[in-house]
Amino acid sequence: MNRRRFTGSMATLLTVSVSRSASADKLRPLRIGYVVSGPERSVFEDQFEQGLRDSGYTLGQNISIDYRFQARPDVDVRAIMGEFVAAPVDAIVVSNRNAAHAAKAATKTIPIIFGATRDAIQDGLVLSLSRPEANVTGQSFHSGELSAKRVQLMREAFPAASRFGVIYNVHYPSELQLAEAARARDLLGIDLVPRGLRIPDEVDETFRAMKAEGVAAIFVVSDLTTITNRFAINEAAIRQKMPLMLSNKRYLTGGGLMSYGPDISEGFRRAARQLARAANGTPISELPVEQPTRFELFIDSRAARAIGVEVAPAVLARAAEVIG
Repeated sequence: MNRRRFTGSMATLLTVSVSRSASADKLRPLRIGYVVSGPERSVFEDQFEQGLRDSGYTLGQNISIDYRFQARPDVDVRAIMGEFVAAPVDAIVVSNRNAAHAAKAATKTIPIIFGATRDAIQDGLVLSLSRPEANVTGQSFHSGELSAKRVQLMREAFPAASRFGVIYNVHYPSELQLAEAARARDLLGIDLVPRGLRIPDEVDETFRAMKAEGVAAIFVVSDLTTITNRFAINEAAIRQKMPLMLSNKRYLTGGGLMSYGPDISEGFRRAARQLARAANGTPISELPVEQPTRFELFIDSRAARAIGVEVAPAVLARAAEVIG
């Protein structure tokens, strides 16, 4: 190898390494208060930590995270927020509407980042996506419009059917998603059976009853409870031979038939980058609420075989991927 070229390459590598190290040294050490939606960590927290690493933060070195767990979205977390403010933490991370409002009520100065919300404006978290006011920003997934599209895709997947279902967490109904699903129902001229249930306790019973009512497929309204219990929901779908439409490819595991939407976990990675900027002095008004721009349809043919259904060829052709 040419010695000059080798020496130049090494110099470049050293410059990049020193530059990255110097950049990391300039970062202010942070303490984060993080409310996990659910009883345990998930891929969302993994992606959040990856986003911190992308921003130059390493757990145990220049950042610490105080994880707390909200078993259900309706559990009161005001006391937790009070502890975060008293600590004080440098930023607060939440991933549902109730926790976000509890954080907003607790502090007007500590940056609050939501890793996921169905619709930041509809949920009352911000007045503007492009220039969020006060101390709140994060990731918004405009779930209402997506709900209508998911109902439409169910109808197209099973064109001979006229009755479909939608299930949601009875403790945390999404009025926006249900309203948009109903709008799709009216446009398509189908029957749509809504059912709120306690998850996971009532899943099998609900699927069995809806099957008896002639429901051809069910759209599962996404929230952190349905996501955390996705394995139980999907396994029940296989047992009851019920096709499911889910919000994300990651949730198809073990029985879900179709998914349509963005990668929500990637939103948590982006939220970490927002947090790093906010905690290091960037005004919240300069950190717009971000929305996904890519939406994909996935179909799991293994679930189709297990359930004993066939998806319309036109819908199969539109899928980004047919799994299995």
